[in-house]
Amino acid sequence: MYTDGASSKKGCGGGVVLISPEGFKAYQAFRFCFPLSNDEAEYEALIGGLRLARALQARHHKIRSDSRLVVGYVNNQFEAREDRMRQYRDVVQRLLTSVERWELTQIPRTDNGEADLLSRVAQGVEDHLSYVSKIARTIDIDAPSIDKDEVLAVIPSPDEWMQEMIRYKEQGLAPHDPQRARKIVSMAPSYRMVEGRLFKLSFGGPMLRCLIRAEADKVIAEVHEGVCAAHQGAQTLARKIILQGYYWPRIRSDCQDYVRKCPTCQQFAILLGKPASYYTPVTSAIPFARWGIDLAGPFPKGVGGLKFLIVAIDYFTKWVEAEPLASITGTQCRKFVWKNIFTRFGLPHQIVSDNGKQFDNQEFAHFCAYYGVEHIKVAVAYPQANGQVKNANRTIINGIKKRVEATGSTWYEELPSILWAYRTTPRKATGDTPFAHTYGCEARTPVEVITPASRNTRFQPGQNDEDLRVELNFLQERREAARRNIAIYQ
Repeated sequence: MYTDGASSKKGCGGGVVLISPEGFKAYQAFRFCFPLSNDEAEYEALIGGLRLARALQARHHKIRSDSRLVVGYVNNQFEAREDRMRQYRDVVQRLLTSVERWELTQIPRTDNGEADLLSRVAQGVEDHLSYVSKIARTIDIDAPSIDKDEVLAVIPSPDEWMQEMIRYKEQGLAPHDPQRARKIVSMAPSYRMVEGRLFKLSFGGPMLRCLIRAEADKVIAEVHEGVCAAHQGAQTLARKIILQGYYWPRIRSDCQDYVRKCPTCQQFAILLGKPASYYTPVTSAIPFARWGIDLAGPFPKGVGGLKFLIVAIDYFTKWVEAEPLASITGTQCRKFVWKNIFTRFGLPHQIVSDNGKQFDNQEFAHFCAYYGVEHIKVAVAYPQANGQVKNANRTIINGIKKRVEATGSTWYEELPSILWAYRTTPRKATGDTPFAHTYGCEARTPVEVITPASRNTRFQPGQNDEDLRVELNFLQERREAARRNIAIYQ
């Protein structure tokens, strides 16, 4: 945990950066709506970080602060003579009593840059630091921590169906209502109690952690519009939640209600329609053997004149690569193919493109022929033959449109999050995620840090490495199943 606080005439603020053992970072900014000295702001930031870490159920803390005074007071190296400093010290030490192991050390201000930037959010962020407010949520604190008693977190009680199932699994007690009792008894074999938590056995996957209403709302919000989300539809949203390892009885209907109430999704909703002509099925049985490539834009001009997008998609795994460009010349297209396809996934057998002058020229033809790659240009009369990459373009552009209203000319900064959401979402054609078909396992997403699923709570590094190596042996079988799904889907 890195913490920092700042006080000036413009306002008082604090910043906290939490880093998990795996390297995942969580950013939090605080805006203090009351006057504070600089030392008091340092204390408030530290207290806010400890409360955030407690909400994430962290038990071992390594705390870093650039305030020599705060570190000395909390470690009892200095004597707190001022009454307010003594009260702040007591609040911090009381919060640390619930931690199994902790250490608080002072670091130079130059090593605390991220927390320092977050602490300036409340003071009016300069233009060149505007990205700080996008990566961190800001919480307004209305009163000092020493002016109120410490309030214990209230854990909401499980929903009624969970209470009945837990009571039956632990004590063998069924509800008094005969119909409810018959339902609970019939459903019980598909549920398990693990370390006091209720899990549901999934069909062909890991156990799913059962969530109460408050937890379910947080998961839906994070998966739909969180750090690595792209305002996806209700069906895709529900499938992704199941894939991440969560369950409650009304997943699909709750996702539909959430999407209907999302203003951004309603504003940029796609009207259902019929294609102008029939699609041409193109099947590839080998991963990364056939790529489709296309251009999109123009978008609002960003830094460096970025206003176009070049997109490539593998026809088998549905893995997407994209890069913003300032100009769409043949040279830029060749550089993209070399960097994002050839040097990452090997030389493909075919590249499919339209008849744009960026691809239909001698330089690009010689480039492909030199490396033994067949370049296929779709006929002018049948542009739908390159429909795979067109569909990927549509998905990415929709994600950009839903964020471009808030980001404006910095739309390209949202591209990594949109690509991440696409790669970690199950595709209807394959029944699996592009990430799994590429790397042989599912990716860990930010929502699993907020609400840990079964694979997080039972994670053991050594056993996990061994299981991953074993799982790679089944990757070919997984891809074969995807090939059959693609044929059935077409």
